Amino acid sequence: MTLSERCVNKPVTTLLTFLVLIALGIYCLFSLPVDMYPDMDIPYIIVYTSYSNTGPEEIEQSLTRTLESSLSGVSGLKKMQSQSSNGNSLVILEFEYGTNLDAATGEIRDKIDLVRSYLPDDADSPIIMKMDPSMMPIMVLALKGNRTPEELRDYAKDIVQPRLEQLDGIASANIMGGRQKSINVDIPRDRLEAYGLSISTVAQMIGAQNIQSAGGTITSGETNYSIKTNGKYQSVDDLKNTVISYKASSYGMSGGVEMKTVLLRDVADVYEGYKTEESLASVDSESCVMITVQKQSGKNSVTAAKNARRAFPNIEANMPSDVKFVEVYNTTDIIEQTINEVVKSVVQGALLAILVLFVFLRSVRSTIIIGLAIPISVCITLFLMYFKGITINMISMAGLLLGIGMLVDNSIVVLENIYSYVQRGAKPKVAAILGSQEMVTSISASTFTSVCIFLPMVMFHKKLGMMGQIFDALAWTIIFSLLCSLVVAIALVPVLTSNYLKIGKTSDRKDSGTLASVNRLFNNFFNNLDNAYARCVKSVLNHKKMFILGLVGLFVLSIAAVKFVGFIFMPEAASNYVE
Repeated sequence: MTLSERCVNKPVTTLLTFLVLIALGIYCLFSLPVDMYPDMDIPYIIVYTSYSNTGPEEIEQSLTRTLESSLSGVSGLKKMQSQSSNGNSLVILEFEYGTNLDAATGEIRDKIDLVRSYLPDDADSPIIMKMDPSMMPIMVLALKGNRTPEELRDYAKDIVQPRLEQLDGIASANIMGGRQKSINVDIPRDRLEAYGLSISTVAQMIGAQNIQSAGGTITSGETNYSIKTNGKYQSVDDLKNTVISYKASSYGMSGGVEMKTVLLRDVADVYEGYKTEESLASVDSESCVMITVQKQSGKNSVTAAKNARRAFPNIEANMPSDVKFVEVYNTTDIIEQTINEVVKSVVQGALLAILVLFVFLRSVRSTIIIGLAIPISVCITLFLMYFKGITINMISMAGLLLGIGMLVDNSIVVLENIYSYVQRGAKPKVAAILGSQEMVTSISASTFTSVCIFLPMVMFHKKLGMMGQIFDALAWTIIFSLLCSLVVAIALVPVLTSNYLKIGKTSDRKDSGTLASVNRLFNNFFNNLDNAYARCVKSVLNHKKMFILGLVGLFVLSIAAVKFVGFIFMPEAASNYVE
């Protein structure tokens, strides 16, 4: 017993199965992450090391070269570049496509640990970062008002940043601009020389006394109390009274040497001030604080941005009335607009396909059957996309758009064959079984032929580099949509034609009035079209050699014209922003 026969014999079970798949598809539609492009593993890892107040040459010698020699043996490494500048070292590692970047990150971390003792003690620990498109900010906000730069930064740090980072889908909110309070220690050179000290000695003594350590526990009955020694500076005076060294001042009456305690205030000027501003931000020529918002990996960009927007009024309510948010940049608006345009194209394409089908079939029931095949196939495709981990993006939607034109092909072939059996007098159930059975082999071969065209893009996407990662989603979406259309044509169309939307004989249909006139008009049009086609075929067959030579000539010209077309990785896109 074939699949079509089983489905026709159990119409309720078949219909309920498809209804469940449709419901799951609709659920997955609202659960799928939305982004501009598919998730991509860009084969680059960056090792960033900060070494404040150090020139490029010293960083090159003490940091960059040590890291380069250690990282040169990382598995899968294709190319390594480095850049040394004031205060930081940057090592960029490019890997072969297909390299497991998580494993590579672990290997890089191990190799850095091996040479950590050779790095300068006062340099920060190297930071390892993978190049991830999801790390790009989805929103850039500006906090401005009639306040000082340090006040704006305090509001951003104490109120805005923690509240944004608590929202679902938001990974981090980074602050730029404004002034940060700090305790500055200015050490004149003459004082250092007078006490015989160096800057590094002073820095080490400050760091050694600004510590907090555990002191064990004390047990009282059934209660344990943790003890800690708090040596952290609590005020500017604490810092000023830091002991830097001891110096012999004079000889006492007993002939011994009296030692004088040298405090930080003796050798340096300690005062509250501000850190050197490394970044400046302004909106409409007005000083402000910028906040860049990053989404969590795998989360819906559009939903995360909407959550942030909904939180703005509550956040502003906790700040002075003159301090306001300004949304400077929002990538999700572009994403939403682009995806909406693609979805609109998908819907318009489906409606046009149904309209064309109605023109050619001239049967409401047949058009409804074929029209249902499109959204049902799309819903099941979305269900499969969800479990494959494909996001809703421009590429996957383009695949769905390409697949829509092919979704109805299988259903039309099966429906037409069932229709022919009905015209020959077969009962609806028998016509549905026989008509679908005859076409199973043909439509399966046709579908799998189309699938085989896109299958290499899936099988060898790692070898295709960046293009493979981009078009992997396109290929999977088309493959899923084609396979879903095949299942719908074999399983659902026979059930609909035999039970719910039965097709009658043309001879039983009696048209009158306007409908009859329209029907005659279409019949005349298609008859004329058939006659014109027959004349064209006859003309071609009478001039075979000339026709073949013409085709060969066009083929050669098209190949020669390829070099004039031009090649580009990604087409230029219009944008409302200039950087």
